[in-house]
Amino acid sequence: MRRISDPSIVSREYAATERLAARRLDRTAWLHGEDEPWRLALQAIAEIHPERVLDAGCGNGDFAALIAASVVVCVDKSEAAVAKARDRGLHAEVADIERLPFGDAEFDLVTCNWVLYHLADLDAALSEIARVLRPGGRFVGMYNHRDHLAELWRLVVDSVWDEDFFDCESGPAILRRHFRRVECREAVTQAMWETREAAQTFLDAFAELAGPLTAPEGPYPLKATRRNCVLVADL
Repeated sequence: MRRISDPSIVSREYAATERLAARRLDRTAWLHGEDEPWRLALQAIAEIHPERVLDAGCGNGDFAALIAASVVVCVDKSEAAVAKARDRGLHAEVADIERLPFGDAEFDLVTCNWVLYHLADLDAALSEIARVLRPGGRFVGMYNHRDHLAELWRLVVDSVWDEDFFDCESGPAILRRHFRRVECREAVTQAMWETREAAQTFLDAFAELAGPLTAPEGPYPLKATRRNCVLVADL
């Protein structure tokens, strides 16, 4: 088991953005299901009609590019990720979520997707997110359940992630330390890899985080259940 909040692992993993892009399931698998997490997250954002949005840990900027708001600001600790986001025309800068370079109450909404489990000091990061939100502002984050893609992972490795991994099970209680209201919106859909080669390409994207992984021999197509959630928290 690797600690994916280890700064050296995180730094190596995101020095480039290719593996991050390859972990998107739509790059290697067929997806099925209407309540996918991106749609639910965008819905949660649209509910409060934000004018100023911060995407903390924006990665390549794929999600930020879909947000409808007057101002969308992106930050990421990875210079490579920030460069990719800027290439998309987004306002992006290098910054640490645990020390955000913004004043108090600057944003109506902060989104932070599949990022918080990488942070060494989770409460410091959430304190910063709450600080830059206006009173009544909202946090929206997409994360995984512990049995996400279980049909694939149980054929590959006994245990990959930290025991204190920030996920859909642990996230609500952690968020309640900083927000007055927390909601977990479920997104359960399906993924299917047609070939072993496709599954191997997906697993190779986790090489730095989880070590070398070998795709199961079969049978294919291989189906797995995507168990995600959107965590919504209001100040």
